[in-house]
Amino acid sequence: MADVKGSKPYTVVLDWGYDWWESGAAEVRATMGGDDDPQVFHVWADDACDASDFSDDMAAERFGETVAQYLKHVAILHGHAPLVRDGE
Repeated sequence: MADVKGSKPYTVVLDWGYDWWESGAAEVRATMGGDDDPQVFHVWADDACDASDFSDDMAAERFGETVAQYLKHVAILHGHAPLVRDGE
C-alpha cells in the first residue's frame, strides 16, 4: 500500500460478477466464503489506479484468490464513503 503521507483516501466498490450466480460457482459460494452484498474497501493511494490494485489485494486477503476473482470493479470514489445498509 502507498505511504499514507501524500496519498489520498479512496472508496472502491466491487460487486460480484454475473458468473458468481452461475451454477458452477455454487460450490465456491457455499464452501469458500463470499456473500451477496457489494464489497466496499477504504484505501489510501496516490491515484485511482493504485486504489483499484489495493482493493484487489484486500479482496484476496478477505476472501482468498479463488473467491476474489468473481469480484468486479463498480466504482472508485474520492474519500472514504461508507456503504448505506437497508433501513438506514
